[in-house]
Amino acid sequence: MLAHNHPSGHPTPTREDEAMTLELRHLSSDLHVPLTAYVIVTLSGRYAAVHE
Repeated sequence: MLAHNHPSGHPTPTREDEAMTLELRHLSSDLHVPLTAYVIVTLSGRYAAVHE
């Protein structure tokens, strides 16, 4: 599971978030450690994605 906050208060993933997540999914796969969920937490809400 990968989690981080957005100080801006907007929980929507940025392009940078999506690129970083894709790279980390590839790296974690190479290490045989699956990245199964991704969460962004803010004061105004949250965003979560589950990867199979």
